[in-house]
Amino acid sequence: MSHNEDYVDVTIVEFAAHTAYLDPATGTGYLVVPLPERDVAAPADVLTEAAWSDQLTETDRGVRLSLHEADRESALAQLAADQWLLLFDEEDRVDRAGQTHDGRDVLCLHGPPPPEEPTLEAIRRAVIALDIAVGIRTRT
Repeated sequence: MSHNEDYVDVTIVEFAAHTAYLDPATGTGYLVVPLPERDVAAPADVLTEAAWSDQLTETDRGVRLSLHEADRESALAQLAADQWLLLFDEEDRVDRAGQTHDGRDVLCLHGPPPPEEPTLEAIRRAVIALDIAVGIRTRT
């Protein structure tokens, strides 16, 4: 095993409320979601809504997203632009890796296929490195 295979280079992408942890060498990644109790609801104030409506297109009008919902949509769109997508299980549910020490859910991502098919050992090392980087407390 060469020195380059002895470590995993985890890429961290921070968004407003979400954080992605990616291993491009294996196409394995996680998206850590914020705690729900820290979310900020969409503005209900008439004046704030009027100010926002001037900046929205017709398709945006009437869509009211909380801070976390809007950040998740933005994070997923930015990740998708680089071919990183949520991983779904056989029942079409988002696959979860577990929870962090502070209770945040960790969602599984898959990235673009690497130039060479990763070995099972490389994927195992990537998952261990991602678990450590994220601080997985419990696995699901």
